[in-house]
Amino acid sequence: MLKILIVDDEPSAGNILRLLIEKHISGAKEIRVCGSPEQALEIIPAFKPGLLMLDIEMPNMNGFDLLNRVGSWDFDVIFTTAYDKYAIKAIRFSALDYLLKPIDILDLQNAINRHIIKKEVQPGRQHELVNNLINNLQQKDASSFKLALSTMDGFFFYDPKDILRCEGDNNYTHFYFIDQKPLIVSRTLKEFEDILTEHGFLRVHKSHLVNARYVVRLDKDGLLWLADGNNLVVSRRRKDEVLAYLSGRGN
Repeated sequence: MLKILIVDDEPSAGNILRLLIEKHISGAKEIRVCGSPEQALEIIPAFKPGLLMLDIEMPNMNGFDLLNRVGSWDFDVIFTTAYDKYAIKAIRFSALDYLLKPIDILDLQNAINRHIIKKEVQPGRQHELVNNLINNLQQKDASSFKLALSTMDGFFFYDPKDILRCEGDNNYTHFYFIDQKPLIVSRTLKEFEDILTEHGFLRVHKSHLVNARYVVRLDKDGLLWLADGNNLVVSRRRKDEVLAYLSGRGN
């Protein structure tokens, strides 16, 4: 049974979310709504939710402060927010889910379905992702964020500078590093492009996202040579972007 605790300081928002879950999420569930983080701290130990639907912006104590105060726990978290660019970036880097208000029904269904899958595959380990999120939020800027990669073998956390390239394969992304074994993550390349573009990554092909710091040269045959000695084909429509980057750095 799904045990869901909704935490939102706006009573109408919390009740609307509860009604949406009752109406659009199938299966047995028990849902409670808290109007403050302080109330949630009292309820969590006894209720033992499997999923926390947590508003970010709340007075006195925000959603991240609440997680810091909980102590040990094994529930999953889906954040809800009107819009906070920096917080959303940190959440996405930590492989956690968020929902923008007003809540879209399809987004809600997808987020809870992902929670159910994670609970079956990696039970009791979501605190690792939240700890990474809290650490990311303590950084002075997003360039110091650690990227959480969730695989069948567990969670791994990387500085984007240590990633050589990413290769898309339908709904999976292969991560390659200079001196470590590759990893496979069950998320699309487009998702990682959205996250990593601001960290110096170039989309050079529909299947390839490259860390620009490891680009050596683009040859006359349209092959992009990387620092590990491998090369990738640059798609025709991406060639100008790659050339502009290389020209801009003096190559």
